[in-house]
Amino acid sequence: MSGRYHGAEDPTGAITHVHRREKGVSMTAEQVPGLSYDESVIGQEVEVGSFTVTAEQIAAYCEAVGETSPLHTDPEAAAKGPFGALTAPAGLVHAVELKQGLDAKVQFPGVAFHAGERIETFAPIRVGDTLTAYNQVKEVYAKTGRTGSMVFEVRRTEFRNQGGDPVVATETSFVRREV
Repeated sequence: MSGRYHGAEDPTGAITHVHRREKGVSMTAEQVPGLSYDESVIGQEVEVGSFTVTAEQIAAYCEAVGETSPLHTDPEAAAKGPFGALTAPAGLVHAVELKQGLDAKVQFPGVAFHAGERIETFAPIRVGDTLTAYNQVKEVYAKTGRTGSMVFEVRRTEFRNQGGDPVVATETSFVRREV
């Protein structure tokens, strides 16, 4: 999987659930004072919901976020476009309520907050597609910043269409840092 170790052993046999990204220096939970979490959930994928995409859903989403691309807002223009029909912006997946995935129960003293979001598109989202979401705690890792230690939890949700093909994946990062 993209050259990263996801809850598996690296070539030296060390468990790398918690690691430093800089220079590939591995760290275990025991090396980060105050950090604990459930390593057994790292990389385990669970289904968290599904929904069928409608033209009304696409129109409401586009209006709410100010999307004006004819590929998403004009069925006639979209029919002449690269996908041959109206498609949804990838961000539509953020507007759907899903169940909670597995909980790594990350414990680290300090404050916690949202650290970032990334979205990757593999294929167009079409009207009538039934998308099923699969979530996992992708990784937990620690690093040291100017103000001390920080622990990151990265959650990945992959949306697959009715044929089982990946359409969109999101990665959400949360950070806990010492204060």
